[in-house]
Amino acid sequence: MKLDTLDQRHELIDDMIEKGFEFEEGLIHDQENDDDWGGAMSTVENLIVIEEMIRTEEIFLGAFAEMEGFRTRNGDEKDVYLTIVDENLIYFIDTILLRRIEFALDHLNDWNFKSEGGKKFKKNYCKKLDALRKKYQDIYDL
Repeated sequence: MKLDTLDQRHELIDDMIEKGFEFEEGLIHDQENDDDWGGAMSTVENLIVIEEMIRTEEIFLGAFAEMEGFRTRNGDEKDVYLTIVDENLIYFIDTILLRRIEFALDHLNDWNFKSEGGKKFKKNYCKKLDALRKKYQDIYDL
């Protein structure tokens, strides 16, 4: 699973949301696996929030790219503004996005999935969220 680009990270989360909905819907009438349904529903809700945060990362990166392209007479001033955007992006990733990924991962790890499908769902999603967390730490040197 490649997570080097913003599009790859976004695609991963979108795929997880879609498959999470499918898993959740498959359990909606299964009275024996209420815990699995609740865990899947909670996981999808966390993933939706993470997806929105990845869109915010995209906005930061777009703003940085646009600012980089502006012509200016004062390169030092431009560097100051680029640094502000860059530092705030890193702050956002560190204090908001990564914390939400860690929250989703901890919440999923703590959930008591009972069915074999639920246990497989949990293992697969924990693996993907952990890889995403590590990739963000690597990309942004956190």
